[in-house]
Amino acid sequence: MNFSFLNREHQERFQEIRETMPIHTRRDKEYLSLVFVMTGDDELFNKMIPYFNKQDCTLSSTELFEEQDFSSGINVLAKLGVHLFNNNVSVEPLDFMSLDEQRMALAMNALLIRRYGLPSPYEETEEKLYS
Repeated sequence: MNFSFLNREHQERFQEIRETMPIHTRRDKEYLSLVFVMTGDDELFNKMIPYFNKQDCTLSSTELFEEQDFSSGINVLAKLGVHLFNNNVSVEPLDFMSLDEQRMALAMNALLIRRYGLPSPYEETEEKLYS
């Protein structure tokens, strides 16, 4: 199954973060599904990135949820990203019903990355990997 980025900016931000990660994590489904969700929404990115250590690929999820205030849709995406990354929080399938179309696409594509990983080999190309 194929995944797609939301737009060019999403793809560029994802690749930018991915390139700063240690080499051994750049194809890891758990890390990449989190980075995919996080880079797909500006508000979510701005709230999550201070808690994500790119050098050792850790996320301070407890502090994230204690210190940040999320709207309902952003909260679902934040929980999904953390759940796909390290299963530290739960997200219920019915929570997805509150997402708009763009955020639902983001969530579904993150699930695809977590399940199947990135296409191999995934390289930054001129190929349009977004809708």
